[in-house]
Amino acid sequence: MAGTLAIDLGSTTTVVAFQPADGRPPHLLALPPYSSDDPPLIPSLLWLNHAEATQPLIGRQVIDAGLLERGGIQLQRDFKRWIGAAPPATGPDEAAGQPRSLLSPEQSGRLLLEHLWRQLPAGMQPQRLVLTAPIDSYRGYRQWLLQATATLAVPEVALVDEPTAAAIGAGLPAGSRVLVLDVGGGTTDMALVHLQGGEGRAAPI
Repeated sequence: MAGTLAIDLGSTTTVVAFQPADGRPPHLLALPPYSSDDPPLIPSLLWLNHAEATQPLIGRQVIDAGLLERGGIQLQRDFKRWIGAAPPATGPDEAAGQPRSLLSPEQSGRLLLEHLWRQLPAGMQPQRLVLTAPIDSYRGYRQWLLQATATLAVPEVALVDEPTAAAIGAGLPAGSRVLVLDVGGGTTDMALVHLQGGEGRAAPI
């Protein structure tokens, strides 16, 4: 099935949606066993026994296995906030010569995106991949997104500012001005968005 696939990678939760090319409305996509049932949300979590593991536990699998409470360097979480940014301050484990986690934030994010792509339903062939991204000041993150998805078999990749995506999703009339307050896991952003209609296109002001 052709259409547009959208992924919102969050610090704590990741959401995947699909809109068929035939004009049917978009819907959230369940990706068992990674996602919860209702609504189909994917915890932004990975668990690896070692850094070269090819079959990590992802999302809901980590929670169901009771590994979220265990913690440790095998658990990869909160990695989005560090992608394209300075690494977190040295912790006690690092001071003792132990790494904070098995993977870098960029490696964790790429691994999650790749496995979500592999878990798409059989027969689904996205012609366009839309990814939400922080505003332009987070250029390192936006560049990483394009690099992390460069090997995926999709003809077109587009980035949408997170405030713009929220404003469009509100379903307000064209030409509306929307104040979006995005309270994230690591940062809080505020944007005034002018929705497409009459002048220009949807974008933060």
